[in-house]
Amino acid sequence: MRIGRTSRVGGAGLLALAATYGIGRQAYGLFVPTFRAEFDLSLEVLGYYASAAQAGYLAATVLTGVLTARFGPRVPVVCGSLLLALGAAVTAAAPGPVLLAVGLVAAGTSAGGAWGPFSDAIDEQVPASGSRRALALVNAGSPVGLLVASVLVLVAGDRWRVVWGAFAVVGLVAAASAWRVLSAGAAGPARDLGRPRPGWFFNARSVRVLLVALGVSVTSGAYFAYAPDTAQQAGLPTWIGPAMWAVVGICGAAVGVFGGGIANRYGLRGPLAVMFVLLGGSTLVLLVAPGSVVPPLGSAALFGVGFTSGFALVAMWSQQVFHDRPTTGFTLVIVFAAAGFIIGPSLFGVLATRLDRPAALLAAATPALLAAMVPPLRDRPRRRSAVAP
Repeated sequence: MRIGRTSRVGGAGLLALAATYGIGRQAYGLFVPTFRAEFDLSLEVLGYYASAAQAGYLAATVLTGVLTARFGPRVPVVCGSLLLALGAAVTAAAPGPVLLAVGLVAAGTSAGGAWGPFSDAIDEQVPASGSRRALALVNAGSPVGLLVASVLVLVAGDRWRVVWGAFAVVGLVAAASAWRVLSAGAAGPARDLGRPRPGWFFNARSVRVLLVALGVSVTSGAYFAYAPDTAQQAGLPTWIGPAMWAVVGICGAAVGVFGGGIANRYGLRGPLAVMFVLLGGSTLVLLVAPGSVVPPLGSAALFGVGFTSGFALVAMWSQQVFHDRPTTGFTLVIVFAAAGFIIGPSLFGVLATRLDRPAALLAAATPALLAAMVPPLRDRPRRRSAVAP
């Protein structure tokens, strides 16, 4: 049976994001309790590890824009997937904290090569009638990767090094798929719009989406790094972390694929506010009934929906604000989001170490709840929207 271009490109994107985003960037929190015990590391140090990985992601995102323009989408996606494989292999073999940090930072950095190029790949290789389906497949990669990571952790138990070895294999498979499917060359020359002035980047409309991206990423970064450890420190068994991430993956994929339809029907303002309240509320739910399994699993469900759908809506908002140069504008949004992912884990780690976890959870929830009160200046349903993971 012949597989169409829509499924081929979308499937390659799903694999690449499952590896680099779902595993390399978001599964870290699953292993925080293990790394604390195995390498005798504090929450503060583990927060710095997570933030360093996000800083690498930020640098890779900027570099990917240059590589994609020059070489097309294949090169950055393959490089990102191979970096995930290398980072996972180093983590699996790490004898001490130094090599552990190297592996984790490499794995987290890998996601910078996978997101942006698929907007170009779909534009170039997929017919217009299949672009939404391809985007939906790519968008599903992040929660699918989390689900795969959770299942592997549940099956492997204490053998965490085996799990990271399996992550390396996933990265190699994603790299091979991207090499086979994606275009080898850059697209034709873009329409010359001249060099944008500073006012194009920063104005009344763009500052809103940039600050919102920063705020919700602070909350999300803290949650990804510490939510499973918080639940486990309340006395729950070790399976609670993988179970939470499985719920995040299932709920995120189940609702996130409808992000475009939600925006088309209801606009951006209301859905954005709802998703950010869910995102911030998911962090606060971890304060409820410590020692019970229901609040952490409910928190994970709220976070999965709020994170996946919320960031998809932010991508659509970016397309609306930067309509004349959508790729350039969205890269700027990603930079602000990456900055938030750098701040969140370190902030939480410092507050949890020097104050306590409830104070850290309240501080982590606040940026997303504040972001829920920031509406787009222009809010109208659109017939065509780009969805990003």
